[in-house]
Amino acid sequence: MSKSEIHKIKQEVKQKALAKMRMQWFNEYRKTGNAKVVCRKYGISRSVFYYWKKRIDLPYSNAKKKIYVSLNHRLIAYSTRPKTSPKSYDLSTVELIIKIRKRTNRGAEHIWFMLRDKYGIYVSVTGIYKVLKREKLIKPRKGRKKPLLHYEAPKYLPGEKVQIDVKFVKLTDEKARRLEQKYRWVYQYTAIDIATGIKFKMIYEDHNGRSGVDFLGKMRLFYPFPLKIIQTDNGLEFTYRLHSHIHKEHNFTAQCKLYGYEHQLIPPAYPRANSHVERTHRIDQEEVYNGKEFKSLTELYKVNLKSLKYFNEKRPQKSKHFMAPLKYGILKYQLTKQKLNYSVLNV
Repeated sequence: MSKSEIHKIKQEVKQKALAKMRMQWFNEYRKTGNAKVVCRKYGISRSVFYYWKKRIDLPYSNAKKKIYVSLNHRLIAYSTRPKTSPKSYDLSTVELIIKIRKRTNRGAEHIWFMLRDKYGIYVSVTGIYKVLKREKLIKPRKGRKKPLLHYEAPKYLPGEKVQIDVKFVKLTDEKARRLEQKYRWVYQYTAIDIATGIKFKMIYEDHNGRSGVDFLGKMRLFYPFPLKIIQTDNGLEFTYRLHSHIHKEHNFTAQCKLYGYEHQLIPPAYPRANSHVERTHRIDQEEVYNGKEFKSLTELYKVNLKSLKYFNEKRPQKSKHFMAPLKYGILKYQLTKQKLNYSVLNV
């Protein structure tokens, strides 16, 4: 039961108790016939007494239908709060807000942009949020709210820093069935440029340094600007940092040096340092993988290419003034090369 429903029940119980108390006033008044004595006995003002006396003396509530109302109901103080508002949205707008929310599962700011950009409907973000809350399309927050820490992220130019990480993806193909398993894991290598937000990702069957080196070479050809810093976590596919018994240089680090990149490692067990690529993994999970089953690598490759093009060229982002990453990079940084090389995915 929600808090509003509990509050409503409490108010009803309270008003019924007050109605019984008010009935005692008029029982006493019938005996004495003196309003002054009743007011003194129960400690109320005469204006309050006569206000409720008018309610009692009314013969019926509706003169046209002549519906008689019991005295107990007349002594209840019903809410005078209006049930409609002149500022409320019309039914078609509310239905459109609900439709966009269910289709995209995005927040009030994105819905506001979609209504303004596609449908020419101008409403407030706060109003959209209230509609979503009223329709119970916003889940209540679990646990305590995190403290707001004022942190100003460093500014980067295109290619100055790229974050790379690996996401595990389920695949239910013939190979998994031969192994008598429901599914097997394949690996999505993802890179995102911090300045523009342009993303690059590929699917590999192996999770090792060889795949990382191949991904680095394809990523170098994909981006329309030169790269400087490559930032990764401390996984074995990127570094031997957490394996002190291995003294040789990792293939991924050696390849970064060969291309002239600086390989930076985040602190161990601190994924927040790789927040950009971690967030885009969540977007992929919610918008690409949830509720879907992939039965072949070819199908997964095609879905990967389609979602990558949509993310870079069409998906509006609030942090980029509701522009897609490629358009944002072109307008803000005046990129000379304005196309991404999707041919490196070989799909």
